[in-house]
Amino acid sequence: MKTIALFLCILWTGLASLHAQDDGRVVKFRLLCYEQVGDVTKALMLGEGGGKQEVMFYSGGFGPQMTGKFTGGKVRFFTEAPGPNNKPVVTMVAEGDLGPTAVQMFLLFPQAKGKTPLYKVYAYDDLEKSFPMGSTRVINLAACPVRLNLAGADMPPIKPGGVEVYPQVKKADEWQMFTARVDFALEEKKWTPVVTQSWKSSSRKRDWVITQFDPDSHQPAIRIYQDIPPWRETVLPVGGKSR
Repeated sequence: MKTIALFLCILWTGLASLHAQDDGRVVKFRLLCYEQVGDVTKALMLGEGGGKQEVMFYSGGFGPQMTGKFTGGKVRFFTEAPGPNNKPVVTMVAEGDLGPTAVQMFLLFPQAKGKTPLYKVYAYDDLEKSFPMGSTRVINLAACPVRLNLAGADMPPIKPGGVEVYPQVKKADEWQMFTARVDFALEEKKWTPVVTQSWKSSSRKRDWVITQFDPDSHQPAIRIYQDIPPWRETVLPVGGKSR
């Protein structure tokens, strides 16, 4: 028990020391938790000046845009619990590499059972310059290539761990709907259609598509998140008319 307490003390000291030695970078970010693990639904991060800031692990949609200061080129979230001698027990619950831009989206993805920390953090550029309105960003976390077929056209394959952004589809019907299909390369040189849906083409939103294998069923899994960034949301003044 003393060994564990000593390790956690060293972990916290290391975080504080790193923050003190590295001025860090101020980054605006939103957070999406792919799936919450146990009761870890929120955590803390080191904020500007060494203070602690609470961050909720939103699942099913994007959290609000926040501002944080990150050191060592890493995104880190941790929890605290009461410990001996009135010293908090610090546990790292999520970690990953910080991206290069000033506005990012952090995807928290559960790691394999028994692996620490609980979540791996993937950071993506959230600026419209790289991810314009109307486009679709595909994040392939599956162990095999995937590809999209948009309005009858096969897109180039996306390798495992790859990310692609596709421009807004113009070949849509009168309701701005088009057919989208997601294929997995479950066998070498053979594509297996996994899902076919009707998607809407609109310059008022962006779409995030995350592909992976379900850890329980070991079957292909696809999640789609519609995204209207906070800076694009319609502001309603008194009286209810949009401006």
